[in-house]
Amino acid sequence: MPLSASEISAARQSFDSPAIAADATAYPAMPRRPQRPLSTPQLLRVALSSTLAAFDEELFDEPIVDRRFVWGRFFMVSDPDGIRRVMQDNVDNYPRIDVLHRVFAFTAGTGMLAAEGEVWRRHRRLLNPALDHRTVLADLPVFVELSEALAGHLARLPAGEDIDIGQTFAHLITAMTGRVFAAGDRDIDPVLYRLGQYPGKYRLRDFLGFTDGRRDRHNEIAEFLPLIDRLIAARRAPDYAGPRDLLWRIANARDREADAGFEDAEIRDEVLTLGATAATPLRVFAWLWYLLASHPAVEARLHTELDRVLGGRLPIAEDLPRLVYLRQIVDETLRLYPPAPTMLRSAIADDVVCGRKIPKRAIVGVFPWVVHRHRRLWHDPDRFDPGRFAPDQIAARSRYAYLPFAIGPHVCIGASLALVEIIVAVAVLAQRFRFRLVPGRAIEPIAWTNLHPKGGIRMTVEPREAVPHAG
Repeated sequence: MPLSASEISAARQSFDSPAIAADATAYPAMPRRPQRPLSTPQLLRVALSSTLAAFDEELFDEPIVDRRFVWGRFFMVSDPDGIRRVMQDNVDNYPRIDVLHRVFAFTAGTGMLAAEGEVWRRHRRLLNPALDHRTVLADLPVFVELSEALAGHLARLPAGEDIDIGQTFAHLITAMTGRVFAAGDRDIDPVLYRLGQYPGKYRLRDFLGFTDGRRDRHNEIAEFLPLIDRLIAARRAPDYAGPRDLLWRIANARDREADAGFEDAEIRDEVLTLGATAATPLRVFAWLWYLLASHPAVEARLHTELDRVLGGRLPIAEDLPRLVYLRQIVDETLRLYPPAPTMLRSAIADDVVCGRKIPKRAIVGVFPWVVHRHRRLWHDPDRFDPGRFAPDQIAARSRYAYLPFAIGPHVCIGASLALVEIIVAVAVLAQRFRFRLVPGRAIEPIAWTNLHPKGGIRMTVEPREAVPHAG
């Protein structure tokens, strides 16, 4: 049902507080927006606490915003044609900013988040077959099995006991990813869990490029390298007879153009990079269950679809295209709460974007958090509405207005894996449980590299009466 003008006005007034209470269902939680652009000192102070708090109102109205700071020109691009220019048509002119290279260089600096140009293209060619959709679907029974194990754990919780929903699902995603990476070796799970928190909060020295800062970042991952080397060496051995898991596929990948595979240091970088980015689903789950708990009509419609399509049984690969409304819920969650809310690039040569001159060395920002809530691109953009992703709505919208996994050549290579993990886990668990918000707790999204709820989201678990399990 559409909201009245008075309801919309009342909801917008609540944005003056830093966070929206958990029971404010019309407009989900978002941070306060500055009414005016921040000065350089204000921007540094706010952005180091949460980048979201630096996004002022003008950014959500204008297609391109040009700002001047002490370090130079800064352009924020939300126009779909501009996004296409920066992220696809002239992508080589816009490499990632230096801080990302420093933080994600790992050992050799060749991983997908640090490399550029031909090195990046070669790695992408090698990795694409290892993470394509058909390969991911082969692991679906594992995702179902682990989701069922979590369901068993949740069923044993004492009635009324609350949990941090994000942390609960972090362990599920770690287990899923561990089985994909190294099917027979659980030693990798602690490594993946810690990589899922990397790099955490940015530090000022990350931006300044101090040598000590780079060394500190390298030291954070150094202890992982012996295990990674051991696992890779085993999969490269001529007598290896284990499963052809993701590590095996990376270790034995061949580039048809160059007739060569990865060097050892390159493999380390890609394993660390994929480990750090494979945490995307765990960042989505807290927001998805929060939104369902806040919107009972959406939750009821999801339950109806699950009962109709699955009838109480566990999902198989053929069910995924039939879970249409579930996919719409996932897409709308990713719109409101994109796991990576900012993308920063540096112009290496002069360019023109939507008629605006972009000078060499300018910083160009494409911010999914802003693009997904931009008032020129979305109707009533701060409202939760899965119907935005009905086929007719998608067809009427530029594909460059929605970029939860980036877009263009640098689109996230693990997007298919993340979506399958999310859909399977929700399909299994929403058939058996409802998750309810603990009342009286404010919910506030914050972000540095990744988006997450400040202090977590506490929920209780209730069993759901559903259709009988079909086996």
